[in-house]
Amino acid sequence: MRQSTLNDAALALSRILSFYKIKHGYFGGWSVLATGATYRESKDLDVLVAASKSTIHSVLSQKRGWLEIPQCREDYVAFFWNDSEFEGSRGMVLVEMFVGQHRDRFPMVKNQVLSGPRMGTSYVPILSEEFLFRGKLNACASRTKSSDAADVDYLVKNYGKELKMAAKSMDKKTVGLAIRRHPELRKVLGDLGVRTRGAVWGVRKARLDGQVQPQMWDVQRGLGVCV
Repeated sequence: MRQSTLNDAALALSRILSFYKIKHGYFGGWSVLATGATYRESKDLDVLVAASKSTIHSVLSQKRGWLEIPQCREDYVAFFWNDSEFEGSRGMVLVEMFVGQHRDRFPMVKNQVLSGPRMGTSYVPILSEEFLFRGKLNACASRTKSSDAADVDYLVKNYGKELKMAAKSMDKKTVGLAIRRHPELRKVLGDLGVRTRGAVWGVRKARLDGQVQPQMWDVQRGLGVCV
């Protein structure tokens, strides 16, 4: 997926949500790339949204170019955004929104300037480095996707000073599982002052059979948002 198309989708969604005064912030792989990383590509958008699933459905279902993907979870809603200048599915972007009534305890965001061929140039809110880090480390704990570990490494190398406090407060089980699935993170997290040995020892008997499917509200909790 071309990053310019993802940028257009992010700009399109932010303009709609901002119009309705719905607080939101991007996280995940695309957001790490938007901060300046260039070592990989992303295929979709992840967004934390301070609104209910029904609200997002009501807002986006009437907008041209947005197609909802039916599913039954109450903490999550997904849409395809279609760039009509492309034929078929090549211009379709998967946008995954993790919803909830957490407006008063929403994570800190930073406005990032983005440019897209259709949507022009504007700001979008991206979760601060601490919450990008939290989200990526939780992803590492549940799956063996190499890009997750690469994103953690990038964030630590570029924002290590700002992340030290957050790293030391991370759940030990999350840290241990992340290192067991991605052994290269032992040194990365150790450089932040995280006591990795005890964390790994605490999950030494845990079974790592494939990818762990997130349960209701897991993603929001992983970001530090209590629901």
